[in-house]
Amino acid sequence: MSSQAQQKTNTKSNILHVALTRVAAIGVLLGLSLVTWAYRRALEPQYGSAPTTLHLSKIVWSASILGSIAPTVPLSRATLGLALLLYALPTSSYWVAAYTARLGDPILGPVATHLTVLLPVLSLGVALVKALQEAPYAEGDSKSPQSSITLPVCATAINSLQGLWPIVTVLSSAPEDQVFLQLGTAAMACWAIAPFLPDVGAPPPGATKSLAAAPDPATPDPRGKRKKGKHEKEATAHSTTTAPPPPVRKEASAGMARIRLALIPVLPYLTHTVLRGPTLPHPLLEPWTHPSYPLRILSSEQSAYSGVVVVGESLGSQNSSGIENMRYLRAGHSLLGGVWVGPKAVTTERDLLLQDAAGDKLGDSVYTAFILQEATLLAKKAGNARPKNALIVGLGTGIAATSFIRHNLSTTIVEIDPAVYDAARRFFGLADPHQVFLEDARGWVHNRSEVVKAQAESVNLATFEPFDVVVHDCFSGGGIPSHLYTHQLWQELKNIIRSDAIIAVNYAGEITSDSAKAIVLTLRSVFPQCRAFYDAMEPSANAVDEFQNWVFFCTPSSEPLEFRKAVASDFLGSYLRRHILSSLEEREGDISGLGTDIAEDKRERFILKDLANPLGDWQQKDAIHHWKIMRAVLPDVFWETY
Repeated sequence: MSSQAQQKTNTKSNILHVALTRVAAIGVLLGLSLVTWAYRRALEPQYGSAPTTLHLSKIVWSASILGSIAPTVPLSRATLGLALLLYALPTSSYWVAAYTARLGDPILGPVATHLTVLLPVLSLGVALVKALQEAPYAEGDSKSPQSSITLPVCATAINSLQGLWPIVTVLSSAPEDQVFLQLGTAAMACWAIAPFLPDVGAPPPGATKSLAAAPDPATPDPRGKRKKGKHEKEATAHSTTTAPPPPVRKEASAGMARIRLALIPVLPYLTHTVLRGPTLPHPLLEPWTHPSYPLRILSSEQSAYSGVVVVGESLGSQNSSGIENMRYLRAGHSLLGGVWVGPKAVTTERDLLLQDAAGDKLGDSVYTAFILQEATLLAKKAGNARPKNALIVGLGTGIAATSFIRHNLSTTIVEIDPAVYDAARRFFGLADPHQVFLEDARGWVHNRSEVVKAQAESVNLATFEPFDVVVHDCFSGGGIPSHLYTHQLWQELKNIIRSDAIIAVNYAGEITSDSAKAIVLTLRSVFPQCRAFYDAMEPSANAVDEFQNWVFFCTPSSEPLEFRKAVASDFLGSYLRRHILSSLEEREGDISGLGTDIAEDKRERFILKDLANPLGDWQQKDAIHHWKIMRAVLPDVFWETY
């Protein structure tokens, strides 16, 4: 083959190698982004969303810096190392998070977990991307990518691409440990078949140049004569000594390569047995009892919205801690509610006890906030009219919804998470509601508002009865979905309720915080009458300065918002309802002056809007404080068992 033809072949081969390594590098970056997303979800049951994500992007940048400045790693060894780290992630992410969370610091704990678990994976992954980029180029080649380019590309890709994965249905509902293990299997498979793939490394230094410079013995001399004798021999010898040697792969022996390949069929078995993490199976097929603590898990379901939804039950024990015989519902690191069971399931009349789907008796709510929400039924109306229908936005265990149904209100439920609705039906005695919509409440309220407005313009459309009562409780994990607290949401909600309807909005935190001020001011921008009540078991003179569960009651009516005295029929045989509803007036917090300390030029920022909503940022501090409270309420084992 002529030198020119050989040079073209080498050039085409090098272009192909560059393209292949670029595709491989993109695949690694996508995998690292998916790992980070799944890792974040894996930590949320123990740390919640806000503490987990607070410094996560900084860890990603630190890992990208380490991987970019590290010496170039051999591709085969880096791939094997990455596979082993991914296989360890289900166990390492769980146990490191568990031990750091026990220290009680929701800021340093996640950082320590990120540094121990995630940083090595991302650093080695970025180093692998760097090695793939450099593989087709000779040392010192000016075309070789620089580390200064690798760094920002990797960090930006890992952080930004995480928003891609929730929209992939198969991933959003997949357990995190299986995401880790399948990615580890993919890396291990690449390592196993590597000996059978073509080498993508750069050609030996100077090979292309030597080929171009060497004379071809078959080419005639420009003067029409061929060089013979000594000169021809020297030329032939020169050509022979400078031709590129055949590529020699420095790989394992053929026998070792076959052993690698034989590992591939075994990997699926390992990922579903010995490599599984210490969490429970999702879904949990039968109740599981903790071997060393009086705790039983009745259900544990993977959720695309809450990560994991768990129904647990603390069992009776000789060492009374006050939480025995309690059934609870948690989503991620948020306790959505609970009820007393067993000997603690008591009422003033035995026949009024609720039952779950299995026939077990259920007592009062563990949280008083859900009982406080039922005060919407005590609001005075013209002519002493009683409410006929209710809307529940955010279900939880369904305490308020169940009460409304028992009071014969036509009740509509809007809940985004099907796993939460199923848990309320199976384990917390929720009866059949009038209607259920398992979707995001923001879109549902908007669509219903548009239909109601269209009704006024056409007599041919089906009509919807406006709601008399609305309970809006979307607090979860120390934070709230900010898009459900905007001026536009309240305005559209106003379109689908009666002119004298009552809405109850739950909020957990300090009433003097920026978050509380923004929620109250935004509510008042739509509803002229609002009052606030807190849910402590006993009234407190310092309630406005403490972290409390608050319920804001508002109405679109211009008439004063007043509540009647509770009577026996309001209690449904519940001791807790009698205690809370009978002392309602003593639980009020004065919010008349809330927000008056805000400068006029900054006041508009506290009216939350769809396109200008700082509530999520303000909730970071409240979420961290809420994490500490939850860790004090329940022992660590409750949060570590899911």
